[in-house]
Amino acid sequence: MSIRLWIWSHLSFIILVAAVLCSLFPGRRSVVTRMLCCFAIVGLAVLPIQHLDVSGLVLGHIGVLSASTMVLLLQSLLSQLGQTKRRGEAEDRMSGIVWFLIGSVIYTSTFGIVEQDFYALGYQTQMSWIVLAVSGIAALLRHWLLAICLVTAVLALQWRLCESANLWDCMIDPWLFFASTFQLLHWAIRGRPFHETTVTHTQPIV
Repeated sequence: MSIRLWIWSHLSFIILVAAVLCSLFPGRRSVVTRMLCCFAIVGLAVLPIQHLDVSGLVLGHIGVLSASTMVLLLQSLLSQLGQTKRRGEAEDRMSGIVWFLIGSVIYTSTFGIVEQDFYALGYQTQMSWIVLAVSGIAALLRHWLLAICLVTAVLALQWRLCESANLWDCMIDPWLFFASTFQLLHWAIRGRPFHETTVTHTQPIV
């Protein structure tokens, strides 16, 4: 394994564990506590076990995370730590729709449900330019996080940070697809429209 892949895999494990811990134990922590937790997670990542380390063992079971998943986990982590603002519901919906559509096309092609091999398009250089163009459109529409995810996926592919040489593997993984699917189902069951509504409060007439 190259040093870049080693750093990328361990970084994904550290971000994943930190995001999960912040979700399980919400609340503000002191700087010292945060630093201690960070050192503990890093130590856990490189802890040797079964001729591997904990990071390699965990990612070997759950699969390598895509660049987009890492960006989303990092944004969630920083949001819970109070370093960034939480994502808006409209941005969450748009991102969920995009990941669901990409995952549906790629995974149905991968498992042979459709005859067209869309997965093979991820090996073509032109697809990276198309994704960068889509990220530009997302940025113009102020869907900043989606734009960052798409750009990060292309950069991860070009810098060979991911194990796969396919753009789709850098952009989406089964966990992100399942999460977006359940998120869209939740919104559909809840029955709210996909556009933001504004409630106007008026004073009663006496």
